[in-house]
Amino acid sequence: MRDKLFFPLAALLTVLMVFLAIQPGIGRLPTGAVAGDGLNYNRIVIEGPYLNKVISGGDARAQLIREDGTYYLYIEAAFEALVPAPELGPHFRLAPDIEVQFAAQTVRVTASVRPADSRGAEQVEMNYSTGRAGDSGWQVRDLQPGFSEVSFEYDVPALESDQGVDYLGIRPVVPDKSRALIVERIVLERLP
Repeated sequence: MRDKLFFPLAALLTVLMVFLAIQPGIGRLPTGAVAGDGLNYNRIVIEGPYLNKVISGGDARAQLIREDGTYYLYIEAAFEALVPAPELGPHFRLAPDIEVQFAAQTVRVTASVRPADSRGAEQVEMNYSTGRAGDSGWQVRDLQPGFSEVSFEYDVPALESDQGVDYLGIRPVVPDKSRALIVERIVLERLP
């Protein structure tokens, strides 16, 4: 085969192989643990398609919705379907890099949230859990008709030996039947 034909065909085959390798990931939503950016752990923001990293857990329903090009997280739970453990309900798993950076620090958790249009919750509860070392307890906050920011602060304990897994639980307060809420953004801030 002549070089004039071989090298263009080899280049075309290389481009085709690279495209076929990355093609399954094109358009896929992010999943897995929420990780830091490796440079600045003072402010971690979970928004847009990254809200898809939520784990429904238990009998709750959590799904990413898109309205007018903006992503939101819809969370719905039925009465008495939720258990006290944050990792057994709707939650985000925090990656080991965040766990190490937040250990022995005060962290502020802020969520931009509103009641859902149908069966809207009047309150939201959030919990920062460090697994074996304890958690913040369920922090209950009242919701407004539109998006509002609700927050709490937690003194994360120091790492004791092996790393555990940190979780951020978020769910509607369900006094009866079922309730739902919409999350626009969650911000984790390491305070000085």
